[in-house]
Amino acid sequence: MNTLSMSSYSVREHLGPSHFNYVDAEGNDQTFGFDYPRLLELHEFPGRARAEFGVTDIETVQFQFTGGLDDPELDLFAQALVDSGVRLLNVAVDVGDLLADDPAEDVALLKKWILRFAAMGSAFVRVNPGSPFSPHHGEQPPASLVSALQELGAFATANGTRLLVENHGGPSSDPVWMTRLLDAVGKQHLGLLLDLGNFDALLQWAMVEFFGGTKPEGDPDLTTLYEGIEALAPYAELVHVKAHEVREDGTVGHIDLPKSLAILAAHGYDGPLTVEYEGNGGDPWAKSARVLEIARTASAS
Repeated sequence: MNTLSMSSYSVREHLGPSHFNYVDAEGNDQTFGFDYPRLLELHEFPGRARAEFGVTDIETVQFQFTGGLDDPELDLFAQALVDSGVRLLNVAVDVGDLLADDPAEDVALLKKWILRFAAMGSAFVRVNPGSPFSPHHGEQPPASLVSALQELGAFATANGTRLLVENHGGPSSDPVWMTRLLDAVGKQHLGLLLDLGNFDALLQWAMVEFFGGTKPEGDPDLTTLYEGIEALAPYAELVHVKAHEVREDGTVGHIDLPKSLAILAAHGYDGPLTVEYEGNGGDPWAKSARVLEIARTASAS
């Protein structure tokens, strides 16, 4: 039976300013951020999530610890997990670019973050299999990436957690490329966090939310998205139930979540489901609760 979890990213609009770095298509370091008001401290999220959503598992995002590895919020968050009786299921770590020609420096930094969250008891730590905008793309995952993930996976296992990668834009959102990567690294070192919304058919809408611009007209053709879920479902160890919009009438767009979850169930997936609401505006707690309600109903049927 699926366990349900909530990501702190879902309520980012209440958690204050946060910024993350990424490598663009020219190989340059860039910074992107949210200048949201701070209505809640990050370490208050575990208790609030349990009270509002009825979950005992949560996820968080590394870049929400704005002070980096020395952020005092890390210790406060660790203590809040203990005090609330909430388990840290996964942390999404967004640093470095493992598709770089020589990722050794990024591997060293990722190990520090893995160690920090493993000490909190996180069941998983998710890293990116390279920047989604990285110029180091190709049909086959490069040997340097495979080697880096094998090293990180062994390190994570030795420290009591499990390394995951996510379909997170760029080549990682191509199911063929991703399955080649997972097979090359090996299941003993690496698992998959399958995000239901992070496929090219929807990412053009997501990029508008992040970087501005005009949304495409009409509804997207999600045929390839459902095909992607079908292809990656056998590899999934954790699933993000992603929604980009919750409308006033309670309907969720654009993805058909019950259909997506039914595909997972048909493949025998009974692992954890984490709601990651990615819309903007309104009350993120209420909108996240609506997505969670849909996930709870679908997983129980």
